[in-house]
Amino acid sequence: MLRPWTLLAGLLLGAIAVLGAGSPAPALGSSPGNTRTTSTPDASPSPDPSANALSGVLQWRGLPPVRWTIETRAGSPLSSRVEGTAHVAAEGLEGTAHVIFDASSGESVWRDGSLRIALARWVPPLLTAARLAPLPPGVAVTGSLTATTAGAWTRAGLTGRADLQVRGTLERATPPLRVDGIALSLTLPDLQDLAASPRQHARFDRAKIGDVVAENGEIRFLVRSLQELSVEGADLRLLGGRVAVAPFSVRIEPDGLAPLATTVTLESLALAEAIKLLPQAVTAATGLIAGSVDVQWSKAESVTIGRGLLELQPGRRAEMRLAPQPGFLTGQLPERLALLPPSFGPLARWFTPRNPAYAAVEAIELGRENLVIESLQILTRPEADDAGRTARLLVRARPAVPSAVGEVGFEVNLSGPLNQVLKLGLDERVQLPATGTLDPAARKRNIR
Repeated sequence: MLRPWTLLAGLLLGAIAVLGAGSPAPALGSSPGNTRTTSTPDASPSPDPSANALSGVLQWRGLPPVRWTIETRAGSPLSSRVEGTAHVAAEGLEGTAHVIFDASSGESVWRDGSLRIALARWVPPLLTAARLAPLPPGVAVTGSLTATTAGAWTRAGLTGRADLQVRGTLERATPPLRVDGIALSLTLPDLQDLAASPRQHARFDRAKIGDVVAENGEIRFLVRSLQELSVEGADLRLLGGRVAVAPFSVRIEPDGLAPLATTVTLESLALAEAIKLLPQAVTAATGLIAGSVDVQWSKAESVTIGRGLLELQPGRRAEMRLAPQPGFLTGQLPERLALLPPSFGPLARWFTPRNPAYAAVEAIELGRENLVIESLQILTRPEADDAGRTARLLVRARPAVPSAVGEVGFEVNLSGPLNQVLKLGLDERVQLPATGTLDPAARKRNIR
């Protein structure tokens, strides 16, 4: 979690050290008295010439250097208690606060604190300073974080409040990922007791992951501590329908984020959009599907799709057109019917009329005729079963145009890790293939 008040707290401690020494510390570049700090106009604040001023540089855990300036009230002596205005500035950072120092007690108070941080400049070093995993290669975050704070640093520790607003965009080139309109509002009324904070909200307008687009996402969560968030749920629009994410916890461990696990419920997803994720199987479809899928994430495995079941929603006509696959259905259907046994010799060959269902079935398998779907199921599992399948598409349908074929049933099987077979673009560690793997040996076809 980003902690912008740490910069102000560090600023206060640096100022106390200067005052406690009885004179400015040259190493910090302090300049007491009615003087100005030497700096470029756009790099650091310009204190009031009539005020007493202290200035210096704050360095913390390898973060970029932050220049600070404290303007005390004009004419106030540099005693154990000092009141004034503090400014901080760095590349991509600026802030101010009204401060009161008491060097004798070692306590400091600030109010009306404000801070603005450029995410592109500060997210990478802040992750490093917090000992969290860095951003994945090729990932860029842009936008800003603004904060308002008030509080005190006493012998009991840090007290006060902070309100943060984040507005930004996240982007990755390969595999393609872009999230626009990120908005986070974080309210922390008691910095000593983060668990007492109210429900927080994070939103995004649009996310594109590979060929999949999600919109109007919202995440609701509670802050348990600096190391744990409790996600109460999330909702978004996906594939023309609605997706809801079940509650789960986010924990920060010494080596980074702990593994995550949740269940995703899908409602009224457009089959036309969903079949685009099933390589080589179906080229067009109508209708709606619904169901649920288990999803896990870890640093080692990235995103893993677990067990799940999606089914056709009743009450609405659904059709599909197969991708051309010669022999997929006709491979088990004779083109001609043998009316006489082979013992009749040449006569048996003369009585072999063309199978009236063959042409209709061939038109279906070559994608020339639509099928009206009677039932459809998509089953997923995290690991292959005994037959080597990681996902199955089971369909029972009838020709859209009445013919000699009454019903067609078939099963398409996928093999291989689903986060690679399905064209989702979720795995940041590999370049995903354009299509997945169909298992022709395990396909099943039934024609009546």
